[in-house]
Amino acid sequence: MGMNQRSFHIGVDLGKCVNHTAVVVVEQRVVPTGKKDPVTFEQIRERQIVVRMAERVKLGTGYFEIAGELERLTNCAEFEAGNVTTAFDSTGVGNVVEEEFRRRRLRGELYPVVIHGGQQGSYRKGTWPTPRTELLLGVQRAFEVEGLALAQGLAGCDDLIEELQGMRKVATAKGPRFETSGRHDDLVFALALALFGARMRMLAADGGRSRGWMGMG
Repeated sequence: MGMNQRSFHIGVDLGKCVNHTAVVVVEQRVVPTGKKDPVTFEQIRERQIVVRMAERVKLGTGYFEIAGELERLTNCAEFEAGNVTTAFDSTGVGNVVEEEFRRRRLRGELYPVVIHGGQQGSYRKGTWPTPRTELLLGVQRAFEVEGLALAQGLAGCDDLIEELQGMRKVATAKGPRFETSGRHDDLVFALALALFGARMRMLAADGGRSRGWMGMG
């Protein structure tokens, strides 16, 4: 990928009948800052993350049609097999949807995420059980610590911002918990899932690639 490393991460919050399916694409990249390290004199680079796409899918769109759209998306010209992930909410959708996603020729890695209300998450039998609050804390961290930005002219930007403004962190005896007060939270969770994939395939500012969830750099 040359001097400017790039990767793309798709998050899919699957709708259930009356709810929209939402798709968010996050790009992470490592770019030169134009500065040099005063000790090593090497070019200093930094990691950037940008929301490139935020879209609610038309109500009534079936999972098989969504799988076909994801196949087309992951095979677009900018994506390469090693620089794209797709993380989707597999909570309650059964094995049929996951099998359809795997049957399709989606480029890159696929992460089925089971969202739950507990306190801990871990890999289990091909899925990633992950607390709802952990995913939303990841969104907060991305904006406040990692410098997540919204691309200029981003379609769906207003809807995403409205959902983000509806997030509220509440302190409880078991730790922080997030509530959403808006009409929708599908784009926020699609963003959280995209960031999940980005953190599973985090690009290091030194040009390498590191793996890891939530603690990362």
